[in-house]
Amino acid sequence: MQTVSINRVYLIRSLLFALLLLWPLLLFGRPAYMVDSAAYQNGGERAVTFVLRKLHLAKPHPRKPAPVATEASAGNSANAASPAPSAAPKAKEEGKDTKVARSILYSVLGYIFGGPGMTMMYMALFHAFTVALVIVALFEGIAGSGWKPFAAMAGFATFASPLAPTVTFIMPDCYAPVMLGAMAIMPFYWDRFSWPMRVLIMGFAIFGVAVHTSHPPIALGTALAVTPLLFLMRGKLPVKWPKALGIAWAPPVLGLVFVLLTGLVGFGKASVAPKHHPLALARAIDNGPARWYLVEECKNPKRYAICEIYGTHIPETVQELLWSKTNLIVRATPDQLDRIRAQENQILIETTKRYPVQQLLLVVHDVPEQFVRFSLNYFRYGSEIVRNAKGDIILRNPGSGEDPAILAALNWLTLTSVIAGSLALVFWWCGMSIAQRGMVMILVVGLLANAAVCAIFSGVAPRYQARLVWLVPWMALAIGFVRGGAVGKNKNKEAVE
Repeated sequence: MQTVSINRVYLIRSLLFALLLLWPLLLFGRPAYMVDSAAYQNGGERAVTFVLRKLHLAKPHPRKPAPVATEASAGNSANAASPAPSAAPKAKEEGKDTKVARSILYSVLGYIFGGPGMTMMYMALFHAFTVALVIVALFEGIAGSGWKPFAAMAGFATFASPLAPTVTFIMPDCYAPVMLGAMAIMPFYWDRFSWPMRVLIMGFAIFGVAVHTSHPPIALGTALAVTPLLFLMRGKLPVKWPKALGIAWAPPVLGLVFVLLTGLVGFGKASVAPKHHPLALARAIDNGPARWYLVEECKNPKRYAICEIYGTHIPETVQELLWSKTNLIVRATPDQLDRIRAQENQILIETTKRYPVQQLLLVVHDVPEQFVRFSLNYFRYGSEIVRNAKGDIILRNPGSGEDPAILAALNWLTLTSVIAGSLALVFWWCGMSIAQRGMVMILVVGLLANAAVCAIFSGVAPRYQARLVWLVPWMALAIGFVRGGAVGKNKNKEAVE
């Protein structure tokens, strides 16, 4: 089979695929946002400003938004953005008094690609072109480099999967399939790629791990689960077992190292999420057991930092605790928030000890539900990124806009393609090569890890599984072209081993 390399044809195909993925941008005139989208840009602006000041360079001029938002028109997004006045004291600039922060890497990119104006359309373009580079290469590594396989893949991924809306959604979701796709395919098809292509794919896989706090545990969980699988397959692997294992572990390990380094530089603390929202705690409170535990323990107001703020009147929902106008981020001091984050795992462990049955029932219910729940009903196009009176970048009218009819149709196409792809993989299983079986099993493990991490630490939401589930029919399509002889003389080598 021809080696997949970075050449003119590959770049043309990647460009065409990226342009196709941008159809929601053309149809709706803007990307889809959630409150975190503006918060990323706001955090990136503050980070870039801090670096420029340290280098004694001119402070970057803030972009002028079309309107200036008021706190009332901004809804709850001001809270989510963790605002800070531009004339903040030195300690705040250094991150010591920062209350919450998201991925430093993605925040900086969100600011750099925040235009035109504050629309972040350039970020959507960056999503499209970087994702296209990896997805086209991985597909060619399996199915071959012909135009027919490419056209089928591009048509499916663009018009019968959630990928296009996800790419034009200003969140790091579109890099989850890049991460998982590389981890599933590269250990078995490493020799089919040129060295520059290997660096490109693995580089973006590492990037994919680093851009969101949910990605490192998903990647690490997947790597842990597939290690014994690769060991059992070691005698039949297309590459040596230690090499395959190293390839599978490289994205989670190097991505995690990168995250720890950025946390150390940005906040003086090597942590996966040094200034994260205490979402796992909020989710546990919403579920019930953690709230029951805290109501009892907070009779001693010094037991936990959260007790100092609420006493025994613990909020009942995630919305009330984290996103209301008087949420925890607003009420707590930076020191209290740091202590809440430090005590988060302790509270969850003690809750599980006190209410083990209830916690187990929640996991047993939520993880399977997350595994099979995926849809596009979370995309809205009526919001706008603006700057408020304090100078912070926020989202005005979050969640506004109608549920587009075209996305409802795309939901049905996605469901149909996932069912068809799953059935095809089951039907073809006995005739698959070791490499094909291996990548399918890693994909399934990754989907399970995604469902577990998201359901347990964040809560069941359709977008979490929708960002990845389309890889099932995508992989079935690639294997289908191999079975149909699309890779020419290599067909026999891909047959049963």
